[in-house]
Amino acid sequence: MPHIERALFVIGEQGDGKSTQLRSMFRDFRFNTWGHIPSSPKIHSIYALSNERRLYLRLTSPHERDETQTKFHDKFKRILRLGHRWNFACPIQPDAFNQMPDAVETIIHFAGEFSPERVRAVFLSPNRKGLSKDPIKLKKMHDLLWKKKVECISIDARTPDLNGKVLSDFFDFT
Repeated sequence: MPHIERALFVIGEQGDGKSTQLRSMFRDFRFNTWGHIPSSPKIHSIYALSNERRLYLRLTSPHERDETQTKFHDKFKRILRLGHRWNFACPIQPDAFNQMPDAVETIIHFAGEFSPERVRAVFLSPNRKGLSKDPIKLKKMHDLLWKKKVECISIDARTPDLNGKVLSDFFDFT
């Protein structure tokens, strides 16, 4: 199995701004976009972070695509066949939806399946509309993930491109 270095999950409800926050990573010049955030609905899914490292970036949540856990993992497995040292970034929803489990279970299963060196869960609170998550629910999710050695942070998603460097720096290996 190819080496998986890091996995980043941006967690929010549908319409909270998950993909917008992930797009803001393009402010980082390492993505070869000269700091320009692409506005096209469809973007490439694979980006070179270095000669050996690649990032597989999804902008759609498996919850919103009505994927199962198996289909979600199988998509990444197909990418892994290309070789390289892999990194992964994806939006997910906090609660079970369609055929996908909640964020905690989704992340724990992903980590169990692919064994990345580091995993980070980024919660959008407040979201792009300025609404904060229920602090009790947020703490419970943080606690469950911390027990599984998942890094947890919350970011303010009210500004669409302000967190790009925070997210992209997770993939900085210098």
